[in-house]
Amino acid sequence: MTAAPHPRLAPWTETLFPAWEALNRDPLVAYWLGGAMSAAQSRATFERVASGLVDDGWGIWAVLDEAGEAVGAAGLHALDGALGFKGVEAMWRLRSDAVGRGLVSGVMPAILADGFGRLPVEEIVAFTARSNVRSQAVMRRLGFLRDEHRDFDHPGLSQDHPLRPHVMYCLPRVQEGPDR
Repeated sequence: MTAAPHPRLAPWTETLFPAWEALNRDPLVAYWLGGAMSAAQSRATFERVASGLVDDGWGIWAVLDEAGEAVGAAGLHALDGALGFKGVEAMWRLRSDAVGRGLVSGVMPAILADGFGRLPVEEIVAFTARSNVRSQAVMRRLGFLRDEHRDFDHPGLSQDHPLRPHVMYCLPRVQEGPDR
């Protein structure tokens, strides 16, 4: 039996930009995001993600596998209302060769706990295309609950795009008190 992976998180630094760019060009990632990012889009998102960690102390981290290689990204992202709602989103993406190895399940509990510890939110949301059943399974493993009333059509995708219908999952803050 193989030992479970021990993924780690690291801030995005310039030396990790090639890994970020490769991640955003990965065919599996590109499929679920509705297309590959251009070089300019990849650079712009990298700058935003890297500076967010420095400026805010939370955000989207590089996921390092057991060998220390950056194979994905995971973290929390502030939603600005462009999708029709505001809040904090849990997000992740992994290179094709890193999917199914337990890396997201290994890092997200600490990210979620940190988010609830530092952010004044009552919930953290996660969403994906209705057809992305693997990502939905990860959401359920992490304790997210489906909220069908908040499912939505992604406004950044055309009306006939197969990934336009999205499902919403929510992770409520655990309430602490004398009864708990």
